[in-house]
Amino acid sequence: MFNESSKCRVCGKEIEGGEPVHLEMRYPKRRGFTEIKAYLKLEARFTCDACANNKT
Repeated sequence: MFNESSKCRVCGKEIEGGEPVHLEMRYPKRRGFTEIKAYLKLEARFTCDACANNKT
């Protein structure tokens, strides 16, 4: 689960490091959190930039 790379929810493309993405997530209830990447992998749904800009 933790070793899986993040993928676009529309096209399934693997998200690369440094690539611009759009994400959908709930605003965190906790005041502070330090492991941002782990939190995003568990709580966010990623959309690659190409799919987000291709809204037709």
